[in-house]
Amino acid sequence: MKIKLIIEGEKMEFTNIEAYEYEEINVKKNKKELVVYKPKGKNYYQDDIKYLKEYEVIKLLSNIPNPFHNMLFLFMFETAARIGEAMQVKLIDIDFYNKTVKLKTLKRRNKNIVRVLTLSESLLNMILMREKELGLSNSDYLFCKKPGGKSITAQAANKLCKKYFVSILGEEYEELAHPHTLRHSRAIQLLNSGVPITQVKTILGHANIMNTLVYLKYADKDIQESIRKSNEKLGLR
Repeated sequence: MKIKLIIEGEKMEFTNIEAYEYEEINVKKNKKELVVYKPKGKNYYQDDIKYLKEYEVIKLLSNIPNPFHNMLFLFMFETAARIGEAMQVKLIDIDFYNKTVKLKTLKRRNKNIVRVLTLSESLLNMILMREKELGLSNSDYLFCKKPGGKSITAQAANKLCKKYFVSILGEEYEELAHPHTLRHSRAIQLLNSGVPITQVKTILGHANIMNTLVYLKYADKDIQESIRKSNEKLGLR
C-alpha cells in the first residue's frame, strides 16, 4: 500500500505503511529481546478530536522554513508520536536500511513497549542531513541541538506549533496549535487512505481498539459508495 502526499510539486511517499508492537525485555545482561505485546486495559477519548485536514497538513509542512523544525513536524505527523515519545528517539533507534524507527510507547504502566514504524524517504533524508550537519552519533537524541545535548523540551515543541500554526495557517488555528493535533491528523489521514484500523491502532500505540475507533467518525468514508462497490463484487445491481 502506498500513501502519497504532494508537497510543492514533489512527491513524498509513505510506502508500505506497517507497524509492529513489541515489549522490550532483558533476557541476559546487556542483551535485550523484542517479544510480541498483547495489550489490555481501556482508556478512550471523551472529548471531540481537533485535527487538520490533509490540505492543511500539506500547507503546514511545505511552508516551515527551518530544516530542523520541518524535520520535527514531519516526524510527529508521520509517526503520529506523542510528543514525549518523539523526544526520546535517538539516532540508534533509526534503521536506515529497513527505513524504520523504534518508538518507545508511553502510557503503558510497568511495560517497556516499543513499536516499529515505517518512515518515508523524505524524512530519512532530513534525518541524514541533520546527522551529517551536526556530526551526531548513535547515542545522540534525534531532536537535540548539538552532539551530546538533550532533546528539545515538549514546551519548546508546543511553542513551535503555536508559531507555525498561526503564521502559516492563520490565527483561527491557534487553539489547534499543539503536537497532539498532528497525531490526530495522521490517524484520520491514514484511515482515509485505507489503512486498516487495526494497523492504525498499532501505529498510535493504543492499548485498546476503542481508543482508535473514535477516529472513525472523523474519517471521510463514503458509506453509500462502499455499499455500491460491495454489491458490484457480488453481482448485485
